[in-house]
Amino acid sequence: MKKWLIPLGSGLGVAALLQQLLLNRPPRLVALEPIPPGRSAAALRLRFSRPMDAGSLRKNLQLKPSSPYQLLGKGSNFSLLLYPKSAISGAFQLQIKGQDRRGVKLKSSSWLWDPRPTLLAARSVVGGDQIQRFHNNKWQPIAPVRGTIQALLPLGNGAGVASVTSSKPMASQVWVLLLAGDGKPILEKQLNKNPLIFAALSSDEKGDLLVQSSTSLEPGSKVELSRLKNWQFQEPQQLAIEASGPIQLVPQGHQLVVPEFEGLSLQTLPPLAAKKEMLPGSRDLSSFCPQPGRALLVRHWPDYRRSLELLEPGLAPKQLWLGTEALLATACAGGGERVWLLLLSGIRKPQLELIELNKQGKTVWRVFLPDKELDPGSKLHYDATRQVLLLLMRQKSNNYQQPAPAKAHLINTNNYSIEVIPGSATQVGWLPSRKLKKI
Repeated sequence: MKKWLIPLGSGLGVAALLQQLLLNRPPRLVALEPIPPGRSAAALRLRFSRPMDAGSLRKNLQLKPSSPYQLLGKGSNFSLLLYPKSAISGAFQLQIKGQDRRGVKLKSSSWLWDPRPTLLAARSVVGGDQIQRFHNNKWQPIAPVRGTIQALLPLGNGAGVASVTSSKPMASQVWVLLLAGDGKPILEKQLNKNPLIFAALSSDEKGDLLVQSSTSLEPGSKVELSRLKNWQFQEPQQLAIEASGPIQLVPQGHQLVVPEFEGLSLQTLPPLAAKKEMLPGSRDLSSFCPQPGRALLVRHWPDYRRSLELLEPGLAPKQLWLGTEALLATACAGGGERVWLLLLSGIRKPQLELIELNKQGKTVWRVFLPDKELDPGSKLHYDATRQVLLLLMRQKSNNYQQPAPAKAHLINTNNYSIEVIPGSATQVGWLPSRKLKKI
């Protein structure tokens, strides 16, 4: 009997030794990744192997060039939120140091982080349209030339870009191009098997892609959700949803906004339990705000007026603007502290007008764009890092002139100066940044 006690005791001794070694092991930075910013201009998630001393992390973290920030969290999970007072003009050098709750030091690490999103565009070239990125003050191709690009949608997590293309009428295709952190292409995939009559796209911050489409082979339209996992799109999941217009994924994931004849509904996505909330009235979803749960709605009134409403969790929609002008596009900063409207006023001589409102609906700034025309279907895209609005416009022309080519315009939201990006484009959008590397 005693012979069995020797190896058993040895095993217990080894286990105790291993446990002691693990307990004395220094903490490690397990993950560092960009996350949606919310109220801040940019944000990172930090995950450690052990519960950390939050005060030590805050005291030793270094950010160059210096910028206001917050480090929130406890235990092993923290978030770095950036609140720059001015536009970000380059990458940050981030140094992470500190100790865990035992007092054991974390090995210092340095990172180069550029939180600025990348400007993507569909541009006409020989043979058709091509997706390009604006990098180092010039356009660079990142995808093959494919017919006409009808829609361009950067994925919400920055992993790539989806597009709807067509080489002939009634025969559209949906393509997804996955990109590395430096913006170089990794993989391109066609999602649809049969030609599409039409397709509408939406993406969330998880990188999931919703495709609302119809084909000549099947009656009506179908809604499919493709989930991104391990840099591969899973087999599309068909959703039993009927809508009266384009469906939008909620940026934070797990939900979607569905236009119906009775109003707008907020519905959950599988695997969550089915749940539906209804907002009655003649309303359209105009844009989401970066802070979760906030959105801008356009309400249509019987006398042909339109109003802009701010929707916040647990509150009735709040009217910010009411008028007879055509409301073309909107954008929002934070939780609605700054709201922008692009209006078209006048009948004989229509004129573009950009208005900034605060959260109380008071006009803060008004800019007239008398010599500009909005490219049909263009939206307002806000970049909190550069503090600019992106939209696609062209020089106004009379009825006897060939329309001028549309170009990407950046409107500075601090002084409302305008920068025109050289070269024409047919679609534009911001690709969220994943530019983060160890140095």
